[in-house]
Amino acid sequence: MQHMKRFTVLLLFPFLVLSCSAQQKNGPSLVIEGDATHSFGTIHHTDKPEHRFVLRNTSADTVRITSVKASCGCTAAVVSGSTIPPGGSTSVDVTFLPPRTTNGHVSKTVSVYTEGDRQKQYLLRIEAEIESFFTVSPDKIQMDTLITRNVATATLRLTNASKDTQRIVEVQGALAVEYRGYDGTAAPQVISIEDVKASPREFTLAPGASQDITVQFMPIHEGKLMGSLVMYAGPETRQVEFFGLLRRP
Repeated sequence: MQHMKRFTVLLLFPFLVLSCSAQQKNGPSLVIEGDATHSFGTIHHTDKPEHRFVLRNTSADTVRITSVKASCGCTAAVVSGSTIPPGGSTSVDVTFLPPRTTNGHVSKTVSVYTEGDRQKQYLLRIEAEIESFFTVSPDKIQMDTLITRNVATATLRLTNASKDTQRIVEVQGALAVEYRGYDGTAAPQVISIEDVKASPREFTLAPGASQDITVQFMPIHEGKLMGSLVMYAGPETRQVEFFGLLRRP
């Protein structure tokens, strides 16, 4: 009986080896060392953080990287080598350029495409919290119902929350109306509001200083107010959205 047990174990052992080998062959060849997601933490618009992902080939076959594509133009990715022999590795260097108009949490991906591998695509991800140099009050302009052909006025306050002096090189209003015809039943069309005036249009803010900005415009068409006030400040562009309803007298 003891010889039978040994014989059974010997029969099972090759089966286990074959099963493990088949599982490895059928699985992905590349292993991302560390984590496939990297967080840069809190950054500013002037930062250009970088991170290196390392991909190692754990299979017995050569794997080739055919292309590396980022999810947006704000992310650049460079691969150190496109051919990865068995046991070899390559690196993907990712650089993130914070978009001028984006604040808060962002998440971007880099797709790595391969051949000679059962898994044809690998996803690398970077994340960050983009901190603005400014605070705005209010952060959105919700206007009451406005009467067409009357001057409308809104005011907001921009504060320099950074430790450096900031220069606002231009303030520009881009407002429009979603117009649905005289009786409100026509297909919607977006009509720009002409002559949107913002004052002051340029100024300098010391650290902690604030500036009130006044916006004036005279809508002609009734409908839904949309658009934003745009403040250009070096590497950062800050926007405040406008909302409201326009009706005839």
